[in-house]
Amino acid sequence: MTRLRFTRGAFLVTAIALLVSAAAAGAAVPTGQATPYAAQLLSCHSSPRVAARSVAVATTMRPLGSGRRLLVRIDLQQRSIDGGRWTARGDVPGLGVWMSPSDPAIGSRPNDVFKYRQAVGRLVAPFQFRFRVGFRWLDADGDVVRSSATWTAACKQPELRPDLTIVRTRQMPDPLEPSAIRYSVLVRNQGVASAWNFDVAAQFPSADRSRTAAPAQLRTVTRLAPQQTVWLAFTGPPCAAAAAGPVAPAFTADPANEIEESSETNNALTATCPPTAPPPVATLGRP
Repeated sequence: MTRLRFTRGAFLVTAIALLVSAAAAGAAVPTGQATPYAAQLLSCHSSPRVAARSVAVATTMRPLGSGRRLLVRIDLQQRSIDGGRWTARGDVPGLGVWMSPSDPAIGSRPNDVFKYRQAVGRLVAPFQFRFRVGFRWLDADGDVVRSSATWTAACKQPELRPDLTIVRTRQMPDPLEPSAIRYSVLVRNQGVASAWNFDVAAQFPSADRSRTAAPAQLRTVTRLAPQQTVWLAFTGPPCAAAAAGPVAPAFTADPANEIEESSETNNALTATCPPTAPPPVATLGRP
């Protein structure tokens, strides 16, 4: 078994290949009665976690009467989860090349069987994937005497992750600290799965001008279900004064990036200075 781990741009692939070559007694295929090749979807694992998503194919190939050598090629294709045109993934290491049995004699005897399995992990979502498998039979001179191809069933990888975003902030005087402002922050999970045990951070400018910002204030959310919202309260300097400082008040959901989300670009929001009066929003957990 060979285990390979590669990084290509934003697409991280883990490939696990198992090569099996066998001279199986009694496995001959009568001419004209059976297709001398097959490919099937061996497994399809979906998950909210990228590392747990994978797809695998199993292939079988048998010799022809005029063939002396067997070759197989596996390519990965993908398309939108909703359909559309299949496109080949050319950035998956280990795929897209012709492979032969480790024993060069496999394919020269009528009862030989060439089996090959390939798995690809860390699939992106929401997409669906399938394998295109090509087969070639070569004669003793290395010339192709037959070439065929088939496709596996599709492996769907739906979007199963949460998506945290900060919708807006509210500002009002803090009854316990007259010189401070209470910032209420509305956090929404607009994904399709719950988000568990994540922090929301508030960053305010420091009263000490030699420092760019005060230490972040953190609030922890134990669970936020899909499409649910929650209000969180922070205390900081007035927004108008903060805007004149090194940074404006800024709020970030999951600042440590511990939650795998469908989008990582909408987690932060900077307070408006001076504050504006937004329209009312129906929420859960209003303070």
